Amino acid sequence: MKKLTLLIIIIMSALLLEARVMGQFGIGLDLNGKQSFSNALFSHDSDVKTGVSLYGEALMSQSIVLGDLLFGGGLEYQLPRELDKVNEDLRTRKISSLPMYLTGKFVLNSVILSPELIVRLGYDIPITQDNFNYTDVNGGLYWAMGAGIGFKPLVLQLMYKSSQNSFSWKDDIDLPNLKATSTNSQLSIQLGIRL
Repeated sequence: MKKLTLLIIIIMSALLLEARVMGQFGIGLDLNGKQSFSNALFSHDSDVKTGVSLYGEALMSQSIVLGDLLFGGGLEYQLPRELDKVNEDLRTRKISSLPMYLTGKFVLNSVILSPELIVRLGYDIPITQDNFNYTDVNGGLYWAMGAGIGFKPLVLQLMYKSSQNSFSWKDDIDLPNLKATSTNSQLSIQLGIRL
């Protein structure tokens, strides 16, 4: 077992020595989406209005037969965006979050345009606003997948993103331990630069 572990470490080190290090930074337009709230007593969907996201990724590239395999980590700040139809009190509700994720991309090499497939998996940190009466807000699973096209050094991506969070209410005296889960799903068009 020790020999196998040592062999895996040697192979991974050799691959990392050959890997190129790069960064990708960009902006995304998150189109109208859905926010689903649910717990043991109710389920409710709300429309999420269009918003903007800023992202940055640290990537390593490894050449393979048909192209490049990029892998690394990233951080995305989803600027506050409005929710529709959350409560009857007519107050504007906004959500915002900070997903941290691991990413993998397969980039098919070509002369001018390079198509790519993208996956992300990570943890979403909700950024609470004063317009909710939540307590005990917790982050949850963040995932995304999509496709893109690169025309060096620019990259255009179309991503489907989903994040999940849990919370309870401050003023819920009758049911103080009732937790709710929210899932936010949006389609995003992202333009980035890969250096």
